Amino acid sequence: MKNYSLLLIGLFISIGLLAQKTGTKKYSFHSINSIGVVNGSNGAAAVLQTVNGFRKGPVFAGVGLGLDYYQYRSVPLFADVRYEFGRKRNKLFAYADAGINCSWVDGTYDDEVGIWWGNPSDFSNGLYTDAGIGLTTSFRNGNAFVLSLGYSRKTMKETFAYFDWQTNEPVTDVNTYRFNRIMIKLGFSF
Repeated sequence: MKNYSLLLIGLFISIGLLAQKTGTKKYSFHSINSIGVVNGSNGAAAVLQTVNGFRKGPVFAGVGLGLDYYQYRSVPLFADVRYEFGRKRNKLFAYADAGINCSWVDGTYDDEVGIWWGNPSDFSNGLYTDAGIGLTTSFRNGNAFVLSLGYSRKTMKETFAYFDWQTNEPVTDVNTYRFNRIMIKLGFSF
């Protein structure tokens, strides 16, 4: 958990430094709500995200919350930083997200080992990252459509216990999952 805190502190310091470089002094609140698809070696799944924060010039910084159904359901909580290129209606942007991947697997979830031995698995939180590029198409009222393509990673650990019939003792085992995926999101910003 200490490493996650240090990562978030470093991210917010970077946000502050980027915000100081912009020429405008006006901050504006924005909410970006997206639906997307992630695809990796374990197939494809849906994701939902909402990111809320402030923009100053071309820099946006906010906090996001999502629902990620890839392999095992989880709720990513992350910091989001974006930088827009250009001053026209259609702008390219680059983004980076980092935070905590909170597992949301049912407490009675049984995997293959759990079903065989009758013991449920216990999932713990991990790291969530996402970085990529996108296109924003703005309207006159300040709202915009947002399309992005990125590379995402979420991690989590599964702990399960079973009885080893050969040694006649209980055994605890841990699986660490690292899901690397391509993410495509379509959203609306207001």
